[in-house]
Amino acid sequence: MQEKTLQDLGLTKAEAKTYLALLELGPSRTGILIEKTKLQSSTIYNSLNALIEKGIITFIQEGKIKRYQAEPPETLLKFHEEKKNNYLKILSSLKQKQNISGTKQNAKMLKGVKGLQVAYSDILETMKKGEEYYFFQMNQENLFNEELITFFRNYHIKRAEKGIKVKGLAMKETKEKTTQIWENLKNTKVKYVEDFLPTGLVVYKNKIILIEWEHSPMAVVIESKVLSNSYKQFFLDKWNKT
Repeated sequence: MQEKTLQDLGLTKAEAKTYLALLELGPSRTGILIEKTKLQSSTIYNSLNALIEKGIITFIQEGKIKRYQAEPPETLLKFHEEKKNNYLKILSSLKQKQNISGTKQNAKMLKGVKGLQVAYSDILETMKKGEEYYFFQMNQENLFNEELITFFRNYHIKRAEKGIKVKGLAMKETKEKTTQIWENLKNTKVKYVEDFLPTGLVVYKNKIILIEWEHSPMAVVIESKVLSNSYKQFFLDKWNKT
């Protein structure tokens, strides 16, 4: 888990292994690191040099011997902030390139938990306080996936805090399971019905999100005023009759 998180911050697998080993061992020579990490000597040397350049480790020269030492874990946050700041510097030029190209996607497919996060982040970023959107609950079988429950609970907490309103329709037999997602949250209204509903569908702005979470999460985002208005009207008709 720690190694994977460090990779998400921008370290290679070998760099993450090396850094974690140094945290545990304290000041160490390369031979000890090779023994600890089981990495080849060339890989260790490359990782050490890369970590030094990133400012995440330092070394002390004792004669001909170098002893490497990990900087405090907080240093990684500074490293991450630097990457973010560097990206922000070129963000405007990237947007200009996008406008120049004149291309616009009307539909896109996102896979994995990170893809799902991207899809739902768009709701948080494009909707303002007081605005409202609609959803039909996930497929009933998916609701036994604890990772999914956790994802949506965390998302709805952020959404409620931003003052974005939501109305949702769900099946009555799932009430006990789904209540834990949005219980005690402001700006949240959910009604439960007994008849058939579309599943895993979100309608906001001029977009819809179709969600599937069988073996791994997948989201299809479609930007279409016609489709979004159609599903919005369908939702409101069901909502008002419930």
